Amino acid sequence: MANIKISDHFTAQKMLWFAIPCIGMQLVDNTYQMVDGYFVSNVLGEEVFAAENMIFPPIALLLALGLVLGAGGSAIIAYYLGEGKDAQARQTMSMISLFLLITGSIISAVAFAFMPYIAALSGATKELVPYCTVYGRVLALFMPVQMLNYAFQEYLVVADEGKLGFVSSVVNAVSNIILDYLFLVRFNYGLVGVAAATGMAWCFSLLVSLIYFFNKKHNLHFVLFKINLKDILQSLLNGSSEMVDAVSYAIVGIIFNRRLIELLSARGVASFAVTEYVSGVFVAVLMGFGIAIIPVFGYRFGEKNYDELKRLRNTGLKIVVILGVIMTAIAIIFSSVISGVFVGYDEELKDMATYALRICGLAYTLCGINMFSSSVFTGVSDGLSSAIIAFLRSFIMPIIFIFALPAIFENDAVWFTSLCSEIVTIVFVALLYRIRFPKKGEQENE
Repeated sequence: MANIKISDHFTAQKMLWFAIPCIGMQLVDNTYQMVDGYFVSNVLGEEVFAAENMIFPPIALLLALGLVLGAGGSAIIAYYLGEGKDAQARQTMSMISLFLLITGSIISAVAFAFMPYIAALSGATKELVPYCTVYGRVLALFMPVQMLNYAFQEYLVVADEGKLGFVSSVVNAVSNIILDYLFLVRFNYGLVGVAAATGMAWCFSLLVSLIYFFNKKHNLHFVLFKINLKDILQSLLNGSSEMVDAVSYAIVGIIFNRRLIELLSARGVASFAVTEYVSGVFVAVLMGFGIAIIPVFGYRFGEKNYDELKRLRNTGLKIVVILGVIMTAIAIIFSSVISGVFVGYDEELKDMATYALRICGLAYTLCGINMFSSSVFTGVSDGLSSAIIAFLRSFIMPIIFIFALPAIFENDAVWFTSLCSEIVTIVFVALLYRIRFPKKGEQENE
């Protein structure tokens, strides 16, 4: 298919084709993290593997600024392009990128200094804190690089170069896997080598984007700019749902693990890890689709083409429903096989993981609708509605149901947390759509 631009008329097929690079980026990121875990677990052992997974949520939280300014900034850049203000779009991208680099460097320095405390707050035991500190401090040195990677992947979509963003992710993944093997298996550099491999892979990935954006032949490239605090603040507001997701991931992950130990012992935590690996892959598809569509909505919003916005929303919702049904079917049908790959060495643990995966899989269809809806509101610069959706589905509701379901029913009811959270959230999504996208008759009466 020919190169698709955000200004094109989007059919369902074109939406999918347009989103494939972003989906690929998300899938690659999840896949190489799983490979990372495989190397650490098999070469360095269970304790180091546990430490790596314990410190990763807070690191992901700190890196989320890149996602925030990527998603939020892409909507504004696309808006300016939709208005025909290409020069303003270039200045905005350049300004947000520099702001991200400076802010990311500050976060990096603070994280490096306080990493032992961050590890302790994440729930690491005294035995695990040293491992968490070593791994986290090395990654902290590379944080500004990965923040820019997150943002540039979305700016490449706005520039109609989503395929290049996918190339950047592949470079990241392949170099990380190769360096993991070299530093761990061949050179025996231990946990420092694992973290260094990840950081260096981030650098290789960033080079792909920098080469593109420094080329003045491209419409979207780095230029001198005047500081516009309004656009920076609007970018932060637009991307607030991404920050909510990151905060929720860190806090809910810690609470969920501690709660599972209380209810189902360490086996519950292990079973949860299996569902997280699978959910990570499926959610990557839904997230990639949503991220890709944000600038499309931003462009049409800049044009003030509201009829097209509604059509795009309805087409996108149909796509994520179909994707969600397929994912639910895969999770249920292949739950035993998937569990066997990760915990097949223990039959009782495998049975628990299989049950957990089947229940968690029921949430995927609703999850797709809610995640896509959050992206829709981000695209039309309604950061508040986007944040409400993200906050409900990934923070407020999970925390409530983590405690409420086992208390009302039995301990195994904890696995219904995701499903119940998505059900409540979709009610609010329907209300927000009714407010933001009223029917024609209702619009005329206002």
